[in-house]
Amino acid sequence: MTRPRSGVIHAAGALVWRIKDDQLQVLAVHRPKYDDWSWPKGKLDPGETIVECAVREVAEETGYQVTLGRPLPSVRYMVSGREKEVRYWAAHVAPRKSGPVRARASVTPASAGEIDRTKWLTVKQARKRITKLHDLDPLDALVAAYEADELQTTPLMIVRHARAMRRKAWDGADRDRPLTKGGTVRAGQLVPMLAAFGITDVSTSPARRCADTIAPYARAAGVPTGEIEALTEEAHAEDPESTREAFEDLLHLGRPEAVCVHRPTLGVMMDAVRAAKVRRRSTGAIPRKNPFLPAGGVLVVHRIERGKKPVVLAVESHKLRD
Repeated sequence: MTRPRSGVIHAAGALVWRIKDDQLQVLAVHRPKYDDWSWPKGKLDPGETIVECAVREVAEETGYQVTLGRPLPSVRYMVSGREKEVRYWAAHVAPRKSGPVRARASVTPASAGEIDRTKWLTVKQARKRITKLHDLDPLDALVAAYEADELQTTPLMIVRHARAMRRKAWDGADRDRPLTKGGTVRAGQLVPMLAAFGITDVSTSPARRCADTIAPYARAAGVPTGEIEALTEEAHAEDPESTREAFEDLLHLGRPEAVCVHRPTLGVMMDAVRAAKVRRRSTGAIPRKNPFLPAGGVLVVHRIERGKKPVVLAVESHKLRD
């Protein structure tokens, strides 16, 4: 799980990229206080997730709302005797009228004293302009992914439903069991995380606890929700293969998708992700032990299509901060 380590200064940002004149370009920012060129980044606000921080900082420092793509190498260095870790993602500018952008909070632009210039650079220009050598590590990974035609990935976000009422405390049908008050809060907190990855398609088990977990995002982004009976606990218990097949269909779709599911169904899903992962050049660890994800936890699967087959290039787990 990506939970910040105590004693470490945590920050996040992104290498925003585009193709112009058949060349890969990246967006750099100039900080007048240090007179240096770097990638847009900044420290976490209280209660903020690392992905929210990355999107917010890019918006504040460049004016662009972005969608995060595959993770890039982190950068670590010392600041006043403390370790600072900066998490980076590849990112592209989001369409202005897309649902995921509508689901994000507004931001206050950085002052001219913090950021006074932004500039799109070619890779060759960036290698000369970026001030700190360690900031070239995520650039190298971005370029390698581009040259391998593996930069433009599409996310599939597996969401375990938020905390629900205990079975023993609920008198009705199990699929009607509701979220707890804390679970409802957690469902709302998922909205900016899903928006950060530009989710445009939402699927769920028809069980109320799953549907209610994903509903706040669907409403905020203005996207429809599809219910898949094979993802219920009952369907999985009766025929696990049907659950696997339903999930593999989602893995194949190639759209930015989120799917909300139950803990017992996660095992077959992790197996399917593991089977599609390219071990030689992929990043991130697939959870191996039950319960795989905590209540309200998320696994982001970054995939591409190769010969009509899904190929997983990176995975990342996220747990919302209490």
